[in-house]
Amino acid sequence: GIPAAADLTGSPRVGVWIDRNGFLRQELTADGRYDETRGGRPHAYQGRYWIDGDRIDYLDDLGFWAYGEFHGDELHHAGYVMKLG
Repeated sequence: GIPAAADLTGSPRVGVWIDRNGFLRQELTADGRYDETRGGRPHAYQGRYWIDGDRIDYLDDLGFWAYGEFHGDELHHAGYVMKLG
């Protein structure tokens, strides 16, 4: 089964992550949901996420999985490097 999302209230990883060029914006919310804007297209991807150590796993509402990794104050996902905006 799919695990329940943890309450991430107060987590330093919650917020809007933005890549260097502003193409990708990913909002991680405290209730374990994400909302991604790509190339100015709002809500391009939405779904749930889980953080385990420095790894983040995503389950998109369309049913596919993706992952990323935190490296210090950066989030690496799908070839992008993001920082909290």
